[in-house]
Amino acid sequence: MDLSEHTQLRMAQRNLSLDDIQYVLEYAQKLHKAGALIFYLRKKDIPAWDQSNARYARLAGTAVVVTRDGRVVMTTWRNLRTGLHHVKKKPDFSLHSEEYFQ
Repeated sequence: MDLSEHTQLRMAQRNLSLDDIQYVLEYAQKLHKAGALIFYLRKKDIPAWDQSNARYARLAGTAVVVTRDGRVVMTTWRNLRTGLHHVKKKPDFSLHSEEYFQ
């Protein structure tokens, strides 16, 4: 999986490593929104054996946005309190998709 330059910048700003991104992709809830795949890691998505591990517990509230084909990570953010609410409010489609321009 490739990382966009924007993703690399956001990862540095949010102190996220590639291992952190992989962890979120493995355990997070996956949503199809706005023409992309959004992986949002809730507290309850973290396996019981990792809940007491501060490294993984801090990832709760992390979102990773991946292209529809799953090949490129486009961006990432953290928002434990309202992050999932914002994700669910996004449209199920993208106005910037190929179908829109045809």
